[in-house]
Amino acid sequence: MAEAPADLAVAAWAFTAGPDPAANAAAIAAGLDAAAAAGARVAVFPECALCGYPGAARADLAGLDWCALADHEDALLLQAARLGLVAVIGTAERGPAGVLNQALVGGAVAPVRYAKRSLTPGDRAHFAPGGRPLVVAVDGWRLGLGICFDLRFAPRWAELAAQGADAFLVPAHMAGVDVDPGTKAEVVPALCRVRAAEHAAPLLLANTAAADRWCDSLAVDARGVVVGAGGAGLLLRSLRHRSRLASWYGELRKLGHC
Repeated sequence: MAEAPADLAVAAWAFTAGPDPAANAAAIAAGLDAAAAAGARVAVFPECALCGYPGAARADLAGLDWCALADHEDALLLQAARLGLVAVIGTAERGPAGVLNQALVGGAVAPVRYAKRSLTPGDRAHFAPGGRPLVVAVDGWRLGLGICFDLRFAPRWAELAAQGADAFLVPAHMAGVDVDPGTKAEVVPALCRVRAAEHAAPLLLANTAAADRWCDSLAVDARGVVVGAGGAGLLLRSLRHRSRLASWYGELRKLGHC
């Protein structure tokens, strides 16, 4: 049997993105520096952290300079590479079918993009859905990507587990008016715990730091236990592989036929 991978230091950098990608890029750059100084290997930023989330940071994506946005992406990935970090940056990209809400992964690994597949009604005014799951290999770990509303849909995470994901990374913009006040503050952390527990996969939620956020960024271990939470700034935790816990966790996927 292959040896379990060593613990993986991951960081969420929570900030409130605005309408100016240059200012957002500066905030992300500061987060990369902070994550590297703290000893992180992976740094995760909120949904649409670079472009600004439409309906919150900006009214819509009209007038966005896509070439400048791509330049910011390149500069941030170069910075992450110099720091030895894998960066996961919330951004957007124009595609043949429309604009995609994306997590851009790169830096210490070859660049790749995950496009959000589960769109809220509000998202559909701005984005087209993505089509494929994404699992990225880092230091012996296989990291499955999801974005925000994807958390609501169990098949998304079962698919990642079936592709061998050992942990889940979730950029998010969990904020705004809650039509049932207080509900999402209970439900979102519960979803994070369930997704981690049902696949024995630690999970990091990198949420916005906006004042109207429904919850803080969260780190959940492979048991489904919250092991860290934080508002603005850095949340750093080490992910422990399920096979380094009690033997039952290592067998859970076989028992569930994942």
